[in-house]
Amino acid sequence: MGRADHGEDVGRIADINTDEFLPLVPLKILTVYGLDESTLGDDIRAVAQQMGVAVQPDPEPGRNVFIRSDQYNFIRHGIPSLMPAFGATKGSPEDEVFHKWNTERYHAPSDDLNQPVDKAAAARFNELILRLLERVADADTRPAWKQASFFKRYAEK
Repeated sequence: MGRADHGEDVGRIADINTDEFLPLVPLKILTVYGLDESTLGDDIRAVAQQMGVAVQPDPEPGRNVFIRSDQYNFIRHGIPSLMPAFGATKGSPEDEVFHKWNTERYHAPSDDLNQPVDKAAAARFNELILRLLERVADADTRPAWKQASFFKRYAEK
């Protein structure tokens, strides 16, 4: 995504990975992997705040989810990335829904079209992502890694 009027390479300025799309509960909390690594984190915080959605960083950073998903190939090429996902407060009923889904459905035969999908939450998530994409595409500057980010080194190659 990008602006062609700057004469820049418009094809590779940001990656927003939505492969953790699990609308199993109302969208009250968004977990954002890579939240504090780039200016994309600032963008998603602003959009979520406008929509009344709380934002939290990876609640289990020791699992290294940010480098274990599809965005990592973009990261390795210096492209700022995020992976937003439905989130929950640890120990909450919503957290239990996600735990149960991961235990009983993830990569199992029951991971099928009979999922307990919250369609209103799915629509709200899609709206949030659309607003994020528009904000990034309409910005005067490209997303950038934050100075303290470990991943900034990939952009400097």
